[in-house]
Amino acid sequence: MQPSYVVTGVLSDGRTVTLDEPLPLTSGKVRVVVEPVAPEPKPDLSTFLERIWDEQRCRGHVPPTKEEVDAYIRAERDSWDD
Repeated sequence: MQPSYVVTGVLSDGRTVTLDEPLPLTSGKVRVVVEPVAPEPKPDLSTFLERIWDEQRCRGHVPPTKEEVDAYIRAERDSWDD
């Protein structure tokens, strides 16, 4: 028995499905079972920002300090006079 694959995709018309990822198959006849997928609800702004900040913390991102930001802005403004 051949292995089966479960992937998501987009149905653009009644005959065309674009898969979200390639399958390790060559050309040939396949069986397709279509199951509509409900879209994920959009998170509210605070949840969205928390997720971003959590991901930044996980990868070790350290935001610049107030002093670093002020120094950058001062240097940028000073360059305008040249």
